[in-house]
Amino acid sequence: MINKRIASLILEKISYVSTFVGDCDDWVTVKKQLLISLPPDVRTLFSTRHPITKEQQTNSFEMDLMNKYNEMTGVRLVIRSLEERRELR
Repeated sequence: MINKRIASLILEKISYVSTFVGDCDDWVTVKKQLLISLPPDVRTLFSTRHPITKEQQTNSFEMDLMNKYNEMTGVRLVIRSLEERRELR
């Protein structure tokens, strides 16, 4: 369960990150920016990449964040494979 301080901080950072990522719908891009702006105790709630494939392994916390981001910004975030992300560059 996430306490009110963490929930409030996360909502604040989602709002902040959305101001400069714009229409970007890539979950990894948004996730990286959130991780940069959050303190270590909150960053531990996020999942890590698969150690061998380096693909994203989203957890329920991140899925909730993606839904909240969509509610707040109207942008539905997409989880792309590592190969798809490389093609975007």
